[in-house]
Amino acid sequence: MSVSQSWKEKTIARLAREIGVLAEIIVDDVIFDLALDEVEMAPRQLMSFLARLQRELPETVDREAIIQQLANELLSTSNH
Repeated sequence: MSVSQSWKEKTIARLAREIGVLAEIIVDDVIFDLALDEVEMAPRQLMSFLARLQRELPETVDREAIIQQLANELLSTSNH
């Protein structure tokens, strides 16, 4: 039996490809600041999370493209 990655793990994995080990730190900070549940998140909360995350990403990466990819992936998996 396999366990699918959580939204947090998927987010960190995607960001790690762009910014390395900072990904987990940034994601944890945003989760803490927004007082989010690490297991389940409503779509409305997800959009707040992604908006905040976009602001926290370094300017050296294509923030908009990364957030769009994450939104597509996370919203599509939440419907399954």
